[in-house]
Amino acid sequence: MSALVAVLCLALAGTAAAQEERREVSAHEADGHKVAQIRFVHRGAKRIKGETLRSAMLTQEGKRFQRRFFKNDLSGLVNLYYGKGYRDAEIVRKLLRLDAKNRVHIHIEINSGSLWTVRTLTLVGGAPFAADTLRAQVGLRAGAPLDYGKVLEGERQLQVFLNQRGYPHATVRNEWVSDDRADRSTEVVFHINPGRKMYFGAVEVENLDQLYTRKELIERYLRFEQGDLYNPEQLAKSREQLARTGLFRSVFLLTPDTGDSLQPIVVRLQEKKRISLSSEVFFSNIEPRVKGVVQHNNWLGRGARLSLDASWGQPEQGVTASFTERNLLGMGADLVLSAGVTDEWDEKTDFGKPNDQRQFDLLTANDSALGDLLFFAGEAAARAYISASTFDYLAVEHLWKAEATLTKGWREMYRAQVSLSGEDSRIRPDPSAHIAYRDDEDEEEPDRDEPTDADDLFGDSDFDFSGKGNFSAQDDYSDGKIPVTADWLQILTERTRSVELKTEFLRDSRNDPFAPTRGALLQLTGRYASSFILGQRQTYVIDGDAAFMYYQPLSRRLVLALALQGGGAASLREGRRLPQKYWWAYGGEGSLRGVERDAIHVPGGGRLGLNMRGELRYQRNNFGLVGFWDRAQVWRKPSQATLWRMADGYGVGLRYALGFPLRLDLAFNDGSLDNQSDEQSWWRRRHFYFSIGQAF
Repeated sequence: MSALVAVLCLALAGTAAAQEERREVSAHEADGHKVAQIRFVHRGAKRIKGETLRSAMLTQEGKRFQRRFFKNDLSGLVNLYYGKGYRDAEIVRKLLRLDAKNRVHIHIEINSGSLWTVRTLTLVGGAPFAADTLRAQVGLRAGAPLDYGKVLEGERQLQVFLNQRGYPHATVRNEWVSDDRADRSTEVVFHINPGRKMYFGAVEVENLDQLYTRKELIERYLRFEQGDLYNPEQLAKSREQLARTGLFRSVFLLTPDTGDSLQPIVVRLQEKKRISLSSEVFFSNIEPRVKGVVQHNNWLGRGARLSLDASWGQPEQGVTASFTERNLLGMGADLVLSAGVTDEWDEKTDFGKPNDQRQFDLLTANDSALGDLLFFAGEAAARAYISASTFDYLAVEHLWKAEATLTKGWREMYRAQVSLSGEDSRIRPDPSAHIAYRDDEDEEEPDRDEPTDADDLFGDSDFDFSGKGNFSAQDDYSDGKIPVTADWLQILTERTRSVELKTEFLRDSRNDPFAPTRGALLQLTGRYASSFILGQRQTYVIDGDAAFMYYQPLSRRLVLALALQGGGAASLREGRRLPQKYWWAYGGEGSLRGVERDAIHVPGGGRLGLNMRGELRYQRNNFGLVGFWDRAQVWRKPSQATLWRMADGYGVGLRYALGFPLRLDLAFNDGSLDNQSDEQSWWRRRHFYFSIGQAF
């Protein structure tokens, strides 16, 4: 007990010593010194929290003290109490002290006094509306606290009520009279003057002859017609609709004074540029890529949009033309019609097909180990060997696609989309690369629902392959590399025609789409497709994925960014092959930094995929530093899915904000995908990425 008393005495002595080190100063002497603490002491009950009081002050902890601001802060604190109904509030005492480090400690003592109430609520004027009708719009009652904020809200509600009923020039003002200091109450009076009842008159578009946009398009977005009861909310909605078209730099709806009950509307618009050009250059671990866009944003003055996108360079190149009709049939939805052709490079891994006679003949003729197995153990053993083999190769997808998409957004953060598309895709090995051939007995057996004979799979008319397709024993596959000859092009090429229905829902509460620091993004996508692999049976595919991104500020400069994405694809008919275009794969810039693009895949095509990403972002002025960790994996069956055996990428990045962030990342992988020994230097597994915008 004595020890506890001694500790308390020492603590009190230390506090007293600290107080003695601080000397009282005037506001003039404190000017320019950093504020260490702002402390409030309340006489009687604590009416308003200290955090609320501090947020109402210009003087802030950690910033310099400025006496010209401090005087206004004291008046603001008193007015804050007045607004809450404490009309007798006063600053009893203010004390400024400097400590040994010349930091300012502010002590403010406040007496809130008694709470005032509303004695009676009186309405003056307001005809032709009944007093009870108007009184119902006000949220104040006799005996309620005299809260100035609620008084102003009641005034605003009366104004809105009158405006919506055709009285645009109505005026409402409040007055506090007959103060009774004995019971701390007052009478609140609302003076109401409805003015003249008005109707919408003629609509005039200012300088219409100088606008490219047609008048009928402008009128389509107006939410009122001539003769309707005047309502300012309809004006606000009309202005919002015109602004959201993206056609105009500025939108004003003017209401000039008139001597009668018809209110004319003048629409004043300033158009944006109709034709825009843009280009981008990307640098990745594969090669540079160039992209260009030409867009006409107001075709024929009807608000339609024509655009042409073209890109060159791996991993994706192509050209797409699109047409957009805004606000289709007045539904607030946009219709986009697009068509284009694209080449995309992906890493593929496929199983050997022992029942494909061409593949069997090529492998047994050019793989000496397989040839010996065939000679000594027989054909069954050789086919089992091929069944356990896999082929890794760089594939090129040549895709023709036409699509119609209907998109509608609401409440600024929600968007729904439905699209119908037709596709003709051809996926084949890149002739400039080679096929990596390996025997892996641990790989699972391929699906046996495929055709037993792949001869004439596409027909001679489908593609123009070089060579005559004769088997040759001059190539040696024993080193694990197969040249992409005409025969192998025919064996590994897959051509698919499909019709796809896709739905998408998006909720976006991020504060910035390019460099978010708070908020979240949720995106759900589902697809249903009827696909036909030429030479095989038709299959029906269902495919879906979900993505979630979350941004949490940890401090003024530090942000935690998290992303989770995953999904799966399956054939609805048992025993039907899943087309290659629906195979899941991860790796590279958009999913897991530190490995090659789409390097995370499984033989025969992944049906399930999961990608987790995290970044800790530090930003000071224009410069930023990022640490990141990405994880991803693809599985062929749900029973194989696990969070433990996944590929990892990690690294650091630099950011420079130039209206948008420029990004440079240095990434490494855990070595699980490189077939490298643990002794190999981690530095050899590095990858660089440079682009515009955050990684996610």
